[in-house]
Amino acid sequence: MNDHIILLDFLGMPNCFWWWLLCSLGAFLLGWLLHWLLFCKKLKDQIVELTAERDNYHAKFTAMEKDYVALKYQHEELEKESNANKSALRLCEADKSILQHKLDKALEGGDDSGMIVGGADGGDTSYAAILGTDNLQIVEGIGPKIEGLLKDAGINDWGALAAASQDKLQGILEEAGSRYRMHDPKTWPKQAKLAVDGKWDELIEFQKFTDAGRETTGSFETPAKVEKLLVKKLGFSTNPEDLKVVEGIGPKIEGLLKDDGIKNWSDLAKATEATLQGILDKAGDKYRLADPSTWPKQAKLAAESKWDELKNYQDFLKGGKDPK
Repeated sequence: MNDHIILLDFLGMPNCFWWWLLCSLGAFLLGWLLHWLLFCKKLKDQIVELTAERDNYHAKFTAMEKDYVALKYQHEELEKESNANKSALRLCEADKSILQHKLDKALEGGDDSGMIVGGADGGDTSYAAILGTDNLQIVEGIGPKIEGLLKDAGINDWGALAAASQDKLQGILEEAGSRYRMHDPKTWPKQAKLAVDGKWDELIEFQKFTDAGRETTGSFETPAKVEKLLVKKLGFSTNPEDLKVVEGIGPKIEGLLKDDGIKNWSDLAKATEATLQGILDKAGDKYRLADPSTWPKQAKLAAESKWDELKNYQDFLKGGKDPK
């Protein structure tokens, strides 16, 4: 009975109560709407603005990263050019010394014309100037220790070695101890004479025919000792898979070429400029400064062991590019 009375009292509340309840609910909804309009929308705009700013910074960072890679490539090329200039300077200094020696000999009435191949006037590279006429290690079978023994015995240069007899050389080795008995000096004077006469092609062919100075035991597949010393002095490599001997190719570009099937100098020599440019373009903008126009020619010279021509050609280039 009491419950029925309470329900009737509730239903019989004045209309002002319902109006108050509806106004309160409307005010709450209106306040929530205003809050969203004023605060949430502003926050959303800030998010959009920050997102745009982030994308802008990301684009700038990507551009800076590309510039960094391009500058790093330029740095590597300038470093290679610097090393080439240092090598050229050493050659000039060596040519100067050789020419001074020839002048002194001429004034004394002597002749030392066989000691230079070409000259300092723009001809072929001087092998004697590069290797040094007192470097007895150009002879197949002579290493640093044996060179020391020979010089202690008064054999100080190629001319003295060329004039020495086999018996004299054998005596020097036997006097030095049993560990030198295995060495055979039979071909050493002949090799030295070829160097004195400037017959470098003949010497290289002869050394490929020998092994540790012994005749008929060599292999024409491996570089001659003169070739090994020469390419080392000129800053090259005897490894045909070392594409970095080509001016303009660094470690990263070498990796790109090998990934595309260009594994050695012969492969690179056969590749067209369009093929090489396609490999670089496919790798991205970071390689846009590389110019492959001279790479096949350089690789061909290396594959044919024309190191003097390669050296002169690279001295003519500017960072691997034809200055013309």
